[in-house]
Order: sequence, then structure tokens, then C-alpha cells
Amino acid sequence: MKKHFLLLFIGLHLLACSKDSTEPVPAAITTAFGQEFDLRYRQQALLTALQSPELTVKLTDLSYTICPKNSLCFLPDSATPTLAITDAQGQTQQLILGGSHPRPNTSDYLDSASVRANGRRYMVYFTKWRIDGAASAPQQKDFLITLRVAK
Repeated sequence: MKKHFLLLFIGLHLLACSKDSTEPVPAAITTAFGQEFDLRYRQQALLTALQSPELTVKLTDLSYTICPKNSLCFLPDSATPTLAITDAQGQTQQLILGGSHPRPNTSDYLDSASVRANGRRYMVYFTKWRIDGAASAPQQKDFLITLRVAK
């Protein structure tokens, strides 16, 4: 009887710990090369050339540090996005912008990286980030990341 109770107890705990991902994924956007666009957490942008997407950029992860109000912090607020870049053939590569130096939210700071896809080079520019909504305790879904991709 003790074995059955233990199995039932463990089973119920495993079910209780399951992560419910009912939060909706933001709709994909379509943009052109050389234009700035905003992405939210788990949102993707389709960069088109003629009829089909040439590149797809998706914000897959976001690390950030925010100094609480009425606190003294030694480092500025920062955001570090992780992007998944998929080419026209479906090959995906991961790109972390500002990974070694978290990006402060200042206009004079520009982070960029070169990506090779579709047999050519693309430049991905991380221009700024901002919080949309409750600034006191933001979550990943509250951030807007502004990017630009150039051929």
C-alpha cells in the first residue's frame, strides 16, 4: 500500500509542476531590409524579397537587468536578446547580441553582428530596447527590441 501511495504522490507532484504555456505568441510581422522593426519575446519578423521570406528573425530569449526604483545600482539597465535567424532553405542559427557587454538603453550605443545565410552576408543591428507596460517589475513579454537587418 505504501508503494502505491508513493507512486500516486510522485505522479501528482509531476503533474502539478508542468509548465503551462498558454500565453499567446505575438503575431509575426513582415518588414523590408534596411528598416527598423520591433520584436517582442517569441515574436518573429519575416524579411521578404519578392514573394517568399528571405530571412526570418525570431526573438527566442531575452536576458535583462533592471535596477529597482529607489535603489542605487552600479550597472545600468540592460537587455541582451537571443535571436534565431532562419534562411530561405530552413537553416537556423542563433545570435546573441550584446552577450559580452549587456546593452544599456542609450541612443549612442549600437550593437551589430554579421550573419551568413542564403550564400551572402547580412548585418543585424540592435539599435535600442524599451519596456512597454509595468516598468517596476517587467517580464520578458514587456520588452520591445528594435532591430534592423541590412544586406
